[in-house]
Amino acid sequence: MNSETSTRAYGGISILHAAGCGWGCTIPLELTCEAFVSDSWPNIDQDPYMLLAQLRPSLMEVIGLDVGKSFFFEIRSKIPPSMGLKSSSAASVSSVRFAATMHGISLSDSETIQVATQMQLRAGCSMTGSFDDTWSALGKMAAVIRTDTSNPSEPVALVDIESSMCTILLRGIRKSTPEKSDFHLNTSKFKTARDHLMSGDVRRAMRENADAVALSTGDELASEIIDRLFSLDYTANISGSGPAIAVLHEQDQADHLSEVLGAYGPTITTKILHDPHQMEGIQWA
Repeated sequence: MNSETSTRAYGGISILHAAGCGWGCTIPLELTCEAFVSDSWPNIDQDPYMLLAQLRPSLMEVIGLDVGKSFFFEIRSKIPPSMGLKSSSAASVSSVRFAATMHGISLSDSETIQVATQMQLRAGCSMTGSFDDTWSALGKMAAVIRTDTSNPSEPVALVDIESSMCTILLRGIRKSTPEKSDFHLNTSKFKTARDHLMSGDVRRAMRENADAVALSTGDELASEIIDRLFSLDYTANISGSGPAIAVLHEQDQADHLSEVLGAYGPTITTKILHDPHQMEGIQWA
C-alpha cells in the first residue's frame, strides 16, 4: 500500500448544510491533507480542538482497534482552517487512513467515516457529525447523506458536478460560531434546497442553501456577494458554517471570476474531484 496515497484526504465545499433539515451534501476538492508520523502530539495552536488525540478512543469504540498510547502523528494540510472548507473532516480521514496503513489493516469507506466522524464529535468541532463532509474527504463524488437514518455514513444518493473548477473567497474567521438552533429557524429554505438537489438542480440547491445559511448566520455581506455572483451567471454557495464563499466555474472563467471576487478579499482556485470509480462498493442507505 502506498502510504502517501492511503493517508491523503481532501477538503470540500457545501451544496447543502446538514444542520438545516438533516440532509447534507459536500463537493470534494483537490485541497489535500496528509498524516505523518511524529514523536508527540501537535501543540494547541496547531490542533486547537485536540482532534488528533481523539483517534485512539474513536478507533477503539468503532472497530475495537487499539493503536497504543505512543502512536503519535501530525498532519500537513493545504486546506485553510475555520473557513467551512472541511479541514477537520480531512484531518480526521487522513488520520484514520494513516492508522490503518501503519497497523496493516483494511477499512471500508463506511468504517473510515464512522471513526472520522466520531473523532469530530468527541472534539466538539462538528454540530452534525459532518458525515457528508467526511464522505467527501475520501475524494469521491459529492454524496447526499441523511443524519436521521440508522447509518448516516452511507449515502442515499450521489451528485455529479458538471463544473471542473472552484474558486473560493476567503473572508476571515467568523467572530462567533453559529449554533444548530440558528439553522433550524430556516428549515423550510433548507428543505427547498434539498428538493432542488434531489431533482438534479444543483444550481438552485446551492442558491437556496446560500440564502438559508446567510439568514441563519446573519451574514448580510454574504447575501450581497451571492446575489452579484448569480446575476453574473455563476453558481455559488456559502460553505458550511464558515465565512468562505465558493463558486463553481470552468477554467476559462477563472480570470474574470478572480477580478469579481478580488474586491472582497483573497481567493484560491482549485479543481473539483471526479473519481471515475466512485460507484464501486457503495451501499445505499
